[in-house]
Amino acid sequence: MSASEPVNSAWIPWLLVMVLFSALVAVCVGFLKTLDGTPASAALLSAGAAFGGTALLCLAVVPVVQQLRQRC
Repeated sequence: MSASEPVNSAWIPWLLVMVLFSALVAVCVGFLKTLDGTPASAALLSAGAAFGGTALLCLAVVPVVQQLRQRC
């Protein structure tokens, strides 16, 4: 990509959806860990791991979908 090409503005809403979905998963994991009786520090650590894992999974899906679209 050269410097003169504009940035694809369609990425911004999708990136926002990925972050919000990851945050939702993290909140759910943290809430479930708290209900289980886990201390707040461990629940927060689990929520952070869930956020990171979900965000990585969402970002990994994008190139796969692009490859599948090119084959069809």
